Amino acid sequence: MAQLQVTVVEAKNLTQKDTLSENDAFIQIYLDEKSSKQKTKVKQDSNNPIWNESFVFNHLHGQNTLHLDIYDEDAIKDEKIGSVIIDLHHLYDKGHIDNWFDIEEKHGKKSHGQIHLILHYEKLKI
Repeated sequence: MAQLQVTVVEAKNLTQKDTLSENDAFIQIYLDEKSSKQKTKVKQDSNNPIWNESFVFNHLHGQNTLHLDIYDEDAIKDEKIGSVIIDLHHLYDKGHIDNWFDIEEKHGKKSHGQIHLILHYEKLKI
């Protein structure tokens, strides 16, 4: 078993979903197993939100993809801004990645902004 720490630092240039105001952005984070979703706080009225929130996942063998879904919180239904899908194989070799990632619409059609993440992977000694 291993531990994966994901720090959601900030986002920039998020595609605006509301007509009259900027996004009320939050992010859902999960590995291949969707049952252990974690979520950032909602940042009101910002297309360039700063979170600086860290999340820890118990990482099991075979969970090789990290998913981030970025949403605009709305009273009736949250609107999806875009997604980031990260193949964790590079992280296994390096142990630490501090990088900006493009937020994409479905099927990678168009950029919907960028997100700054710090990923740290550590094998647990049992």
